Amino acid sequence: MELRHIRYFVAAAEELSFRRAAERLHVSQPALSVQVHQLEEELGAILLDRDRHHVALTAAGKVFLEHGRRLLRSADEAARAAVRAARGETGRLAIGFIAQLSYEWLPNVLRSFRRHHADVEINLMQLTPTRQIEELTDRRLDLGIIGLRPPQLHEDLEVAVMSEERLVAALPRDHRLAARRSLALGELAAERFIFTSRQDAPAFSPWLLALCRQAKFEPEIALETDRSPSALNYVAAGFGVAIFPAQIGRLEMPGVRFVPLDKTTGLYQLSAAWRKDNRSPALERLLATARNVVRTVHH
Repeated sequence: MELRHIRYFVAAAEELSFRRAAERLHVSQPALSVQVHQLEEELGAILLDRDRHHVALTAAGKVFLEHGRRLLRSADEAARAAVRAARGETGRLAIGFIAQLSYEWLPNVLRSFRRHHADVEINLMQLTPTRQIEELTDRRLDLGIIGLRPPQLHEDLEVAVMSEERLVAALPRDHRLAARRSLALGELAAERFIFTSRQDAPAFSPWLLALCRQAKFEPEIALETDRSPSALNYVAAGFGVAIFPAQIGRLEMPGVRFVPLDKTTGLYQLSAAWRKDNRSPALERLLATARNVVRTVHH
């Protein structure tokens, strides 16, 4: 039994006329009659009583019409759902992110994405870059917002820079430099630093260390942590200073003063990672949205 058999029968049963049913389906009347006859033969039941002037549903025909309509509705719904999925309008995405990006950039991207893709289910997980790479490799994540590109990357993964931004120094509110409008990184040479652990963020700590060395000093690392909220609490308590992407500097954190670092320090590159073989249309739409949000912000 094929869908066209059911579709032809339903049309004939609703019109109670093979001529009108054929016109409705834009087929010839003999072709429609053949299809209905084939359906009846396959079922072993007469569905329509017909003569030259009259068409009527049999008892079997009335029952089959009810079920046939449901089948056709289901088939149409399945087709629409498939088209929407192919367009990236439905589906499910598992997204990992680091804490530094959960305050501004990621909410902006997701807000823009949901305006046009409200039926895509989003599952967010705050994970360190190292964990995100593991989850992507094992196919448990669709997308990882990992921050800086890691020095070594699994061959199955693709990485792209989504955005760039300046850096800020997080200082205790009573720090001698807290009132400054901007700082050179070298002015913090005598400070104790709160770093992200290299195990959790294999790219950020070496990059920050290299920036300090370019500024002609070797930083004293007082503490290492895996989360920016933890680092900010340490800063507020006076354990040391920390360096963050600029979006962190737009937060209100009691006991902390954010001072932008000057343009000579370098830019933080926010990168996203995904599997090369992930062909999810929803993922493609999300990546396009992320890039568009960046263009909107910068223009």
